[in-house]
Amino acid sequence: MDEFENALAWFKSAPKSWLDSAGQNLEGLGQWIWEVIQGDFNDDQTTGQIVTGTVISMIPFVDQICDVRDLCANSNNIRKDEANVGAWIGLCLTLIGLFPVLGSFAKGACKVMFLYLRRAGFDVAGKVINKKAYDAAISGLNKFLELPATRKTLKALKIYNPYEYLAKQIRLLQSKVNVGALLGKLDELMNATKSILNKASDWGPKSIKQPIKNMLDQLTWLRSKANSGLGKAVGPMNEALDKLAKRLEIESDLSRRAVTGTVNPHAIKPVTEAQEAVFLRRHKPSWVDEGAALKYKQLESLEGHHYDAIDAGWGDISSKAAGPLKNAFKTFNTLKAVELKPGEKLYRVVSPKSADNSICWMRESEFKKLKSKADWRRYFAVWKNWNDNGEFVTYVIPPGKPMKVWEGKAASQKMGETEFSLEGGYIQIVLDPKTLDRKYANPRQPTGWGYTDGEIPNDLDAYLGVPKLEQNWR
Repeated sequence: MDEFENALAWFKSAPKSWLDSAGQNLEGLGQWIWEVIQGDFNDDQTTGQIVTGTVISMIPFVDQICDVRDLCANSNNIRKDEANVGAWIGLCLTLIGLFPVLGSFAKGACKVMFLYLRRAGFDVAGKVINKKAYDAAISGLNKFLELPATRKTLKALKIYNPYEYLAKQIRLLQSKVNVGALLGKLDELMNATKSILNKASDWGPKSIKQPIKNMLDQLTWLRSKANSGLGKAVGPMNEALDKLAKRLEIESDLSRRAVTGTVNPHAIKPVTEAQEAVFLRRHKPSWVDEGAALKYKQLESLEGHHYDAIDAGWGDISSKAAGPLKNAFKTFNTLKAVELKPGEKLYRVVSPKSADNSICWMRESEFKKLKSKADWRRYFAVWKNWNDNGEFVTYVIPPGKPMKVWEGKAASQKMGETEFSLEGGYIQIVLDPKTLDRKYANPRQPTGWGYTDGEIPNDLDAYLGVPKLEQNWR
């Protein structure tokens, strides 16, 4: 009972009646179970909520409650429109997580990726609506892989390339998934669900008995429709799994790809944070600190005079701002509102794919202090997964009135949950891109630093070529 009670507590605090009775009031326990099981899919979770919830779901007892909750949510969605193949695919994604071919790590990783596919949505024919869903699934997976608990699991399991491992697991899973196998897992999960719900009904107050009966009746109805519904969903689901496996194989290849020669920067796709962390652990470059205290801590809030400046026309960089300036104050260690005189020149380091007219700039004097890419990354605290660089653009403040900008020391930056950080400390400028006039932006020029960072690759599709240095104004 203690383990089951602890599992319930992951989802919802115990009701007062249960706490007041020191864990003896079965009616309170029944109410508690029912409230937890009713939990529905939340497709608006943040990435942090998704990956944290997935780690929690790998705990014994908690994982079974997660599966029961998912089954009830699937049932509700299918009841709304039983002809919607996408709703049946949602049930398939729940059931394939029960296949023994998936260990706890693979099951957790797949749950993260499947949630992103479900969030993207399937149409009534079972096709993924948003074609970027697979990129989102990998992005969510990368956050999951960065968690300390996940890294310890990977180390214990001796999984050195999780992308390759997961691609193989999904391929193996595909070979075992058919309607008969899915129905078998559905029956297993329904038996567990009925057992839990019957306990809740027996123990709980009278008010929950009819709703529980309704859910049990709905599950019986679901089972009567499952042979046909799952039959229609298996094909589209396998197609989605195949695309996901291929995407994982690309990530696997990218994570171990060596870089030789000169790349065509216009084929560059930045590496992800998780991929960059892998390469930093393999060979830490000089511009990265490991385990060091942050020298230039980011601002935690804005002072009153900063808000006065916002009211006076400086760009809103607060947490309430919209667009690219939102929370921009957190990139600073020191901050002041300044006016740049007409004729002054600003510099912005860019990658071939990044916008010329964005928020981060520097004065000419700061740019000329940079002797290498390592200087730029360290002292302006710019991770590779943020900006590949290789080029720069200049902007001359137009004639007329001064330009209102924010200026101060760049704050140190820590890479997620990793041990790596960048020092910061050079003077950066943040401005509202809306104040820029394209006529006063000069053509791009190469920095001379190249487009790669040692052994950290850029993209699978990179090939030999020469940069075009094209202006990218958005």
